[in-house]
Amino acid sequence: GLLSQDWDPLSLTETFTHGVTENIWQHSHITQLVPYSDFVSYITKVRAIFHTEFIKHKHLFPGINAEGLFTGTVLHSLDHALMDWNLEDPLWLDVDHPKYGKMAELGRIVKVGFVPDVPGYYFHHRFHGSGHPFYEAVYEKAAKINKKMADNMDTCICR
Repeated sequence: GLLSQDWDPLSLTETFTHGVTENIWQHSHITQLVPYSDFVSYITKVRAIFHTEFIKHKHLFPGINAEGLFTGTVLHSLDHALMDWNLEDPLWLDVDHPKYGKMAELGRIVKVGFVPDVPGYYFHHRFHGSGHPFYEAVYEKAAKINKKMADNMDTCICR
């Protein structure tokens, strides 16, 4: 198999369940990291832009929660992009580490199977070039902050 024999699949299910039931909490002190992290600096600025544009285009998203959409699009896609940029080789992850080895096993699978862009989409999945007024408005402003990150924002969970 892809994972070691003593890997407990229930632990992953429990982790996902915990994340869903606990919800997304406000990280009020995140701005303290802005001077030290290009990502945090970008996300805090783009989140404000996203919410401002969402209010303007809310009629196009009936029943959609703005923070949920931000998490599922901007944060999720950049999470995958950052793993791709920062982890050149999945074998760098230490699967023999006594505390984090099981997470490293899963990280290797995620890196090769769910991080790179998947070729052959039948639809446009980036903010840029989407033709959608909301996504284009967010992209236009976000690209002025950090074009590389803005170019990797997906409109949906597709990797």
